Amino acid sequence: MIKIVITSLLFFLYSCHNQSDGGIMVWDYNDFISKSLKMSDIADEMTIIQPDSIDYKGAGVVHASSFFLAGTEQGVLRYDNEGHFMNRIGSIGQGPGEYRKFYEMAINETDQVVYVYSIDTSKLLSYSYGGTFLSEHSLQLPEEYIWKFYYLKGRFYFYYKVYAGESQPYIYAITDTVGNLLSSKRDESLHFAQGNYYGFSSTHLGCLGDTMLVWNQYSDTIYRVSEKGEEPVAMWGKWNKRLTPAKMEDNEFSQCMVIYTVVETVHYFLCIWRPFDFKDIQWNYCFYDKSSGKLVNSEGIVDDLWGLPLLFPYYYYRVDGREYLEAVFQPHKLLDAWLASDNPKIRKQAESIDEEGNNVLIRIRLKK
Repeated sequence: MIKIVITSLLFFLYSCHNQSDGGIMVWDYNDFISKSLKMSDIADEMTIIQPDSIDYKGAGVVHASSFFLAGTEQGVLRYDNEGHFMNRIGSIGQGPGEYRKFYEMAINETDQVVYVYSIDTSKLLSYSYGGTFLSEHSLQLPEEYIWKFYYLKGRFYFYYKVYAGESQPYIYAITDTVGNLLSSKRDESLHFAQGNYYGFSSTHLGCLGDTMLVWNQYSDTIYRVSEKGEEPVAMWGKWNKRLTPAKMEDNEFSQCMVIYTVVETVHYFLCIWRPFDFKDIQWNYCFYDKSSGKLVNSEGIVDDLWGLPLLFPYYYYRVDGREYLEAVFQPHKLLDAWLASDNPKIRKQAESIDEEGNNVLIRIRLKK
């Protein structure tokens, strides 16, 4: 259940007194309260899932209420919520009803349809839950090679990487279920001169209700996107981690922040980030509490409940009214951490792990 992305995590939100004249929250890092957060501060239950049957290592995952899809080199695999293999969805190939090796997935629970977007052909294929091929459509996207793909209330949302030096690159595009373009959003940030710059991903982590978040590194803005369009939610204030044209020209962008995870939950916003410089591996977990308006930054989260190693939650989703973060671990890393613990309850968790098996999904239930 993983999609490994070379980026960072950051979590910010700003209280009402920090709003700009346009109603956008301005996030000033100086307003964050430095605090050492523990897992018990945000979560109350953990579930261990080690999918069986077929090797799915390196898979991207998409959740439905009663199952999840794993996108693997063997194709799309469907598992129940306990990790038991159910069936394949279509297959990889170049024939009718097949998708290429590079693809994204989405689920329509109302009509019980699985969608597969074949990235390099810009084709959208649909399948039944049982894996039967249903239809194929060409997509009228303004640009190909999307970064993320979602289905939400009869529409598809395609997100792009944003590269400096491009003239108003696309951030996202929206189509109907047969591929007709409905709308798109271009980057309107400061102009960055052309050059050999890195692409910073606009990474999102699940949806809250009918909305999702997207971050644009080059305008330092987080948008909330839905069928009604997009609205800027927050904008970074002036601080030394902002990416500016001057830093790109002076090759000082390595210390700029890169967001790995940005998600909105019922009670807070969460961002996980670190500087772009790979020599600096300090991950920051930033929270904005909606009820109190407080901003908190923690240099990591210590798992005082289950003894998990360094936590990178890749997914946020809701099942039966409860919220979950989900992280993926290689079996040997979990075993090393758990068997070294002085807590017998934590050591006992190692008994459920097959060291030679698939990567392990850790489902973390958030507090109400």
